[in-house]
Amino acid sequence: MNVSMLKFSAMSAVCSVLLLTTGLSLAQPKPAATIAPTGVLATVNGVQIPSSLLEQNVNANVAQGQRDTPELRQLLKEELINREILAQESAKLGLDKTAEAKTQLAQMRQTLMVELLLNDLIKKNPVTDVQIKAEYDQRVQALRNEQEYKVALIVTSTEDEAKALIVQINKGESFEKIAAEKSIDPSKANGGQVGWVLPAQILPSISNVMVNLNKGALAVSPIRTQAGWNIIKLEDKRDYQAPGLNEAKNDIRQALQQQQRAELVKRLRDGAKIQ
Repeated sequence: MNVSMLKFSAMSAVCSVLLLTTGLSLAQPKPAATIAPTGVLATVNGVQIPSSLLEQNVNANVAQGQRDTPELRQLLKEELINREILAQESAKLGLDKTAEAKTQLAQMRQTLMVELLLNDLIKKNPVTDVQIKAEYDQRVQALRNEQEYKVALIVTSTEDEAKALIVQINKGESFEKIAAEKSIDPSKANGGQVGWVLPAQILPSISNVMVNLNKGALAVSPIRTQAGWNIIKLEDKRDYQAPGLNEAKNDIRQALQQQQRAELVKRLRDGAKIQ
């Protein structure tokens, strides 16, 4: 197993970069000399590495598709030991005392504390199926009279190139072929196909043109956005078709959790002294 494929979670990820760039190999790990106490993965120069840290990183790797095997656990264990050795050497050299290190450590601590707070918020206020169903029904009701548009696009770096491509397409050249060859947008892999969208889901500069196109029509002029110059084609349009509740459940759950976060931030800001 290639060590570079292993995922290390939370703040330990910073050290992973350091380890991989040193060129250290774990193909033949040095076995531990003694058996560690219960709950302790290993002890390095008197510093104990908790077994819970191994479990945390095993779970992170499994979530990314790795299998929980003895080989995976041994590799992770040896890497955690190597990290502790490297961290101790870094501290011995006083590298954690530099202004840059202090700033980065402060940012890492802040990020961790925010993550802990938000996880605690979600744990104490779990989004229920009843809330999800209510939000789903509200969204479907609000969009019942909307129309969806099936859009394809080509994005170029310059206006002149976009205008030239519009001429070629109007002369009969394949939109999909030109998109695949000339577009700088990721949709080029699908011949420029973006799929079904609601006007509110895309930039107004594009949606304002899109809603006035006939089926199969190409916008007369390219539209400038931060991504470049957009050539828009309307493939089709239809009345809004709501996804099933099960299909929408995860997105709605995340949206409601984001709403909880926003409400928490507002409440804390209202009570904070900001100068």
